[in-house]
Amino acid sequence: MKKIPKTILFEIHDSPNGKKNPQLLRVILNEEHTRIDFGYHTYPLYINGGWIKIAPETFIEVKETKKRYLLTKALNIPVSPDKLHFESQKDWQFFSLYFEPLPQINCTINVIEDENPTRDDFNYYDIELLMQDGVRVKEALIY
Repeated sequence: MKKIPKTILFEIHDSPNGKKNPQLLRVILNEEHTRIDFGYHTYPLYINGGWIKIAPETFIEVKETKKRYLLTKALNIPVSPDKLHFESQKDWQFFSLYFEPLPQINCTINVIEDENPTRDDFNYYDIELLMQDGVRVKEALIY
C-alpha cells in the first residue's frame, strides 16, 4: 500500500497566451511531481491530422525565482525524436507531462519546450498558480 501526499489541482479555464492547441487543461501539484494535462486536436491543414511530440528538454520555470523543474515523464505523447502520427483531421490526443515537484506556494510558471520557440513549440507563459484557487485533494491510498 502506498500513501499519496496531499495534492492541489488547478483547473485552467483560459489557455495562457491565447494558445488554443494544445489546450492547457490543468496543473496538479503534489510532493512527488508536478503534472500538467493537455488536450490536442488535429489541424485540418494536414491530410491525416499531422503529428505531435514533446522535446526531452521541456521544463517548468518559476517566473519569480527563475528556478527550473525538469520533465521526468511524458504520458500519451512521444518524446522527440519519436512522433505520434494521427489518422484523421478529427483526432484528439490527451496527454500529461510530469515534472520535478514544484513547491506548493503562490507562483507564476512558464512551461518551456524550447527557449527559442517556433509557433509549433508548446511554450506557455504566465500561468498563475494561487493556492487559494487550487482544489485540495485529500490523501488517498492505492494498492
